[in-house]
Amino acid sequence: MIYGRLQVDPPSGGEALPPYLQQADFHPGNGFPRLNGRLSLSEHSVTHNSFDSIRLCFRGVIISSIGGKSTLEDIITLTDVKSIADFEPAQNSASQTRHVGFYFEVPTNVSSSEGKLRALPLTTSISGTTGSSQHMAVNDNRTIHGDCEVSYWIEAQFRRRGKQVGYLSEKVKVSFLYPHIRVSLARDAPFVLSARPDLLSRWRFQKGPDLSVTVYPPDTVTERSPQTGKRRLVLPLAATLCLKQSSAGTHSIESRQSMKCSASVKWETDTRFATRSLQVGAGRLNSGEIVQKITTASVQKHTILFRPLPQYDDRPVRSDLDRAQTSLVATSQLELEIPDAICQPSLDGWNFLARTYYLDVTLNFHGIQGAPKYNIQKRIPLRVSALRRTDEGVLKDDIAIDVLEMSDDESSVDGRSSDHNSVNDQAEPQGQRTPARRATPPPPYFP
Repeated sequence: MIYGRLQVDPPSGGEALPPYLQQADFHPGNGFPRLNGRLSLSEHSVTHNSFDSIRLCFRGVIISSIGGKSTLEDIITLTDVKSIADFEPAQNSASQTRHVGFYFEVPTNVSSSEGKLRALPLTTSISGTTGSSQHMAVNDNRTIHGDCEVSYWIEAQFRRRGKQVGYLSEKVKVSFLYPHIRVSLARDAPFVLSARPDLLSRWRFQKGPDLSVTVYPPDTVTERSPQTGKRRLVLPLAATLCLKQSSAGTHSIESRQSMKCSASVKWETDTRFATRSLQVGAGRLNSGEIVQKITTASVQKHTILFRPLPQYDDRPVRSDLDRAQTSLVATSQLELEIPDAICQPSLDGWNFLARTYYLDVTLNFHGIQGAPKYNIQKRIPLRVSALRRTDEGVLKDDIAIDVLEMSDDESSVDGRSSDHNSVNDQAEPQGQRTPARRATPPPPYFP
């Protein structure tokens, strides 16, 4: 008989860590979160050779259940092997136990069978309902309950002469894997929002100039500030208002005026789980096979002032169309605080679980002289990704720039993050460095 205990220890040494690091410790040596554990056995189990080796496994799965159907998808499996000789006696002589320590370095991405990298989902439990697809009656309001669980655990398989003679397991809550994330537009390309005149203008059949707002991908890396604990996202914006020229050669709208609008932005999380594959090309899912749950993380309100770009009277006219119609182009930026609920990457590579982030943006333009009021309401899809450890040099609040000497060797640049590089990396070049001023990237310029 084997008597033992399997436990996950908090990281030892150093300063106190927050509760979410008590089980998945972010190990600074190599960039991977490090999971520390200990296996304790009775003295009798070890001295009487009840086993000869132990196979330790760190496993994770996604379990999706809708109605009476369930599916399971493996996330990760890491293994380690310990022999009976690895067990050491306890420091307390009165304790009749022996123990062995172990750890697993948990990657933030795993590869699928097709070679696509997929971010590891954090431990979670999701519940929701969906409609029935089996009955087509109009008055059929029957709903189907669904659950999805992402769970991780460590198991110990005791073996003797190749046969399993014992088993222990312990659940692990993985709630922190991504200390740094990047938030960007889903397609990494400008996103155009078309505005509509207000209801009163449409009711009066007033034809106003066309207005559109272009949202450009952010150039900044988002991280949690050590001072405020908040992360921010800065989106460059450009508003384009088409100006129609009259026969007298004058514009009905002042082309050098600023435009003001009020903005309401919702951070939304769209989570979907199913009992059939969610991948593209897997076929359309019926309503009883997928559950969708949309939650709002936060709502932020801002006032945005668009300032016009400079215009030059001596600019050459390219065509008759330019004489008849020009555009008022004004630029600004939208600074948003990233809510704490956005703490893990988008999930799009798993078969039975997917997560997408959106910005539900509402813009109301008012005070444009010579033009009606405009409004925009659109959901902008986002992509949240985890930064690799090699990108951490760009994440620091104070970026150091060598203003005295620049080396043509690329390895000198990589040396700035030598604390996280391998021993074969070159050392950091010596020299005085000046902290650079952090500045928001300027809005895009239109010629």
